[in-house]
Amino acid sequence: MRIPGPHWPSVAGRARADAGPLLLAAVVVAAITLLAGAVPPLLTATADAAVREAVRGNGGDLQVHSRMEADDGPNGSRLRHPRLAEDVDDFRARATEELGPGLRAVLRPPVASVISPTLKITDGSVLRTFQLAYVARDGGPEVTWVAGGPPRPTASETASVPYGAPPWVVQAGLSEADAAALQVRPGARIPLADDQGNVKDVQISGIFRPQDSADPVWRPLPALLNPVTAANGTRFAGLLSRESLPDARLAFGQDELRRTVRFTPDPDRLTWAMVPPVAARVVALKAASGSSAARDGSLKWETRLDGVLRTVSAQVEAAFAQASLLVVTLLAVAVLVLLLAADLLVRRRARALAAARQRGMSLPVIGGELLLESAVTALLAAVAGLGLARAVAPGVSWEWIAPVVVTAVAAGPAFGTLTAARATRDRRVPANRSARRWMRDTVRLRRAALELGVLVAAAGALVALYQRGIGGGVLAASAPALCALAGALLLAKALPLALRVALGRLLRSRRPLAVFGAARAAATSARLLPLLVLVTSVALTSYALIFAATMSHGPTLATVGQGTAAGPLATGLLRLAWVSAVTLPVLGLLGLALGTAAGAPERWQTLTRLRTLGLRPREARWVAAGELLPPVLLAAVGGPLLGALLAHLTFGSLSLHLLTGAAPAPASPWWGLGLVAVVFLAAVAVVVPVESALRRRRRLSEVLRAGDN
Repeated sequence: MRIPGPHWPSVAGRARADAGPLLLAAVVVAAITLLAGAVPPLLTATADAAVREAVRGNGGDLQVHSRMEADDGPNGSRLRHPRLAEDVDDFRARATEELGPGLRAVLRPPVASVISPTLKITDGSVLRTFQLAYVARDGGPEVTWVAGGPPRPTASETASVPYGAPPWVVQAGLSEADAAALQVRPGARIPLADDQGNVKDVQISGIFRPQDSADPVWRPLPALLNPVTAANGTRFAGLLSRESLPDARLAFGQDELRRTVRFTPDPDRLTWAMVPPVAARVVALKAASGSSAARDGSLKWETRLDGVLRTVSAQVEAAFAQASLLVVTLLAVAVLVLLLAADLLVRRRARALAAARQRGMSLPVIGGELLLESAVTALLAAVAGLGLARAVAPGVSWEWIAPVVVTAVAAGPAFGTLTAARATRDRRVPANRSARRWMRDTVRLRRAALELGVLVAAAGALVALYQRGIGGGVLAASAPALCALAGALLLAKALPLALRVALGRLLRSRRPLAVFGAARAAATSARLLPLLVLVTSVALTSYALIFAATMSHGPTLATVGQGTAAGPLATGLLRLAWVSAVTLPVLGLLGLALGTAAGAPERWQTLTRLRTLGLRPREARWVAAGELLPPVLLAAVGGPLLGALLAHLTFGSLSLHLLTGAAPAPASPWWGLGLVAVVFLAAVAVVVPVESALRRRRRLSEVLRAGDN
């Protein structure tokens, strides 16, 4: 059996005849694919920047402490441990190994330190304090000794000191700035004592100059390089060497010196994808950390990095969810516009499709030809959009493009096949009045069920947003779009009633042009899809404008700016909101043009016949404007009000406080909302003359011929 294939001349002919609507649909697909494909990679890059900003601005160093082993000797003495610096190196290596490869990859090389308690300089002058410190990172810090030399041992390597002995002498080096402030030279002793009045004997071995003052090795104690002025006085510090560290151990109590290793995160190595495993590892380290009161050598981890990452994770997740909400609004309006474009194509092709069906072409062949045409158009447009997305973004996402591409591919063939099937079906109209009423009621019930489904979906999305928050998945993110569609549906149901009331009053007036316009508007008000496109696009445009105004007035952007992780996220989200606020009305205007084009043949056939009865061209344009104005006026007035209502209903569940620093009230950009309304009303004033000019060349005799459409 031969399977019939597509009739290629028919396919090419239809595409040439309807190149305009096809090109318009392709532009919509390409534009929305560009946005939907570029937004997730751009937001991921922004999230990476937010993570780096958070770590860079809030620190989050990991510190691990451990007590030193006891140095008790025989006969109540303490033994000098000459390999103490090597023990510190081993401790640093053990801590580095315990990090794990994932966490270790995002940290800079560790800095080990042994810092003494704070001592008072007892020279009778102003309050000044002093500390001794040993710091090392892959060896000691690189310094140049400008006077004297590095600290040396003050006793034999295996010396012992009895408890209660005189203060043990410790040699230490001073930076040039500290030595100048203390006015000491190599060989001088600094009078020191601890909080209990115990005297400490520290001798200056030399004065050094750091080769790199920005070296992270100096971070544990900045007073090693320069005096640090604080509320409790001026702080100074002396540098210990590997050789003098054992003497410092004997100069203090056994538990007064503690080994510490500091790991500093490298923001340039962190990305958003690495946050969950890094945060989990940090939490595991803290959970397995030994008690601070334990006297063994267990590791005791301290850090704020997990809190920093937890905060930025909440901010990034909120930003992703809010961006998804804005993308869904774009997709919703784009899908409606594509459905309207498919409806226009089918209306233009209704006669040709019916004729093809009557000549014996099967429905699968008709559907296949239409599917081939729409698939080629949609896929080429999608490829172009993804190519543009790849040019402007660091990658391409396929997550959100499916609804637009599927609609562009399937809507035209589905509508066309259904139209061809209806043209040749042999269902007879029942003669029985009750049977006809039953058929009408069945159609109404099906339509009511569909409308009720939209309302239920909108209510479910709103409940999901309230219960789960903005991170509740696609359903919660769809709440504004579905609620806008439901509101547009309710307004669309109210428009025919209002027009019938207005028409009834105008029939008793002496304004025939208004009567003609209202009659045409009432006749076309049953077309639901064009009105849904108009109201939904204006409502969601208003929602995006309110969102952008609220974000731009938030405390983060106004005062903190780029100084926190929320800064890049809020800025990126604000840009997306403005892009949405510009794209949505453009889609709405395309919907207005498509709806106008779909009803143009019937409208101008009626107006041309009225012209044969004496209606002037200018009056015909007024009648056309009267037909097109009511749905646009409904969208211009009801859309902003619906958008403002949605903002008040949903903003409390969007977690905006995570990015703005507080829970902001929805802003009221009435200038923007008014501008959108004016643009749509002005579009009617543009569409009517253009359409009139295109129809002006048609002769009245052509309209009067029987069967002319």
